[in-house]
Amino acid sequence: MNFKMILRIQSQALLTFAVTVVLPIAYGIYEFNNFNMLVLFGSIGAAAFGVGILFHRFSIGRFRRAPLAESASAILVMYPIIAVFGSVPFIITGWLLPVDALLETISDLTSAGLSILPADAPYILRLWQSSLMWLGSLLFLIMLVTVLPEVSGCFGVSLSLQGGQGFSAIIGQMNLMSLRVIKVYGFLTAVSFVAFKLSGLGMWDSLLMAMRCLSTGGGDYFPSNENFYVECAAIFVMLLACGNFLLYHRVVYTLLPPRIEFSKIFVTRFKRYCARFRRTLVANAKIFFANAEIKALYSTIFFVMILLIVRMFLQDFQFDEGENLHRTLFYIVSFVSTSGITLDGGANQHVGDFERLFVFVMAAIGGCIGSVTGGFKIVRVIILFKITATEVQKMLHPRMMPAIKLGDMPVPMRTAARILAFFFLSLMTMFICAGLLSLSGTEFSKGVSMSVACLSNVGNLPGLCGAEDFRALSRVGKFFCMMILIVGRLEIFALLIAVAGFKVRRKRSNW
Repeated sequence: MNFKMILRIQSQALLTFAVTVVLPIAYGIYEFNNFNMLVLFGSIGAAAFGVGILFHRFSIGRFRRAPLAESASAILVMYPIIAVFGSVPFIITGWLLPVDALLETISDLTSAGLSILPADAPYILRLWQSSLMWLGSLLFLIMLVTVLPEVSGCFGVSLSLQGGQGFSAIIGQMNLMSLRVIKVYGFLTAVSFVAFKLSGLGMWDSLLMAMRCLSTGGGDYFPSNENFYVECAAIFVMLLACGNFLLYHRVVYTLLPPRIEFSKIFVTRFKRYCARFRRTLVANAKIFFANAEIKALYSTIFFVMILLIVRMFLQDFQFDEGENLHRTLFYIVSFVSTSGITLDGGANQHVGDFERLFVFVMAAIGGCIGSVTGGFKIVRVIILFKITATEVQKMLHPRMMPAIKLGDMPVPMRTAARILAFFFLSLMTMFICAGLLSLSGTEFSKGVSMSVACLSNVGNLPGLCGAEDFRALSRVGKFFCMMILIVGRLEIFALLIAVAGFKVRRKRSNW
């Protein structure tokens, strides 16, 4: 096992984490002015920065390509290491016990949003919670465009962008893609902040909600519950989070203006850019809305919303007891994006069995495969339906050789087989986790809901499970939930490859 490669990834993750503490420090200086909290977050940032530099010192080596087993092991241990530092503010301030603080932090980093933090906790801890959610999704996106396609064998990631997307585990290419992802994620965060600011929220609430909704962290905190514009802004940002960030990457980088150079050449270049901007914008819009996964996402939201509205009229049942149309859309988008945000506990109190089914299915499926949402992902569900249709055609016409296509792109049989294997492993993992949770005293039906909530990183499933159920778990159950959250975020194959790679290398060394 090449531990230098593992230390390299941990070093980059910790250095990124150290930058995140700037936000609560800035809030403390601007609003709170509490010297103890400034010292606390400053010490955490300094400690993370120091450990990151130390890891970087021992990880120096000649790497051209990231090894498979080392990459899988590195991304599995990345979240627990960061969680140790991230849980310190919750423990030091006394709002959470150590085990609960670790569960809260891992939940935030995996964007599950279980949010076992008490409702009357200080605002600076809420801001820290949102920062961890934002950081966790950023790290996931960096892994998505660098080592995850290599670790998981794509499993549909390569199909998430028509026209092809080059994934590479070469170190130089990884650094370039990571920098681009940070820029795109930062740009979308700024857009989300502006959307909440225009809805009427203050600066800090706008930033907090932008990080929560864009990262699909969600949780139980939602300011101005009765504000129509804030809810519309949240719907917009959660739809952004559902979308394909690989498509966003293409759109942003093809529309960027040229660098500012004060010369005659720059004026000419800028005129050419303005002429090209319109053509590129129209072309990118066509690519975006022609994407099969994007169309399936919006079609699913529209279908579920129409179905719920028809049910309300036919059976005189209110989805949220008298709330209007946009509130219904809010809950649909909230659980398709696996954010799990609820308003005043309304979705928990007035969810019927029919609605529970859709909440369960939407949370299990999630958004696009190139997004930060959890779940099985829409593109894989589309391919499973196409595989089923293809097998039926083969039974009716044995000599027929139908091809599986996603839009205009053919799906290789190797990818289709991997998606089938991933679907089987996901089901097996769900029931195994539910069985192990039931050993801790949880009802099996509740254990199934909690395992789906952890594997899909949705946290709160109205009418099925919530933060109180996770608080009631034993210590063993909470540690097990932490493991499920990490496996659900990085998908089961990362764990299998890490274990298998370690065993293979162990056998070779013994031989």
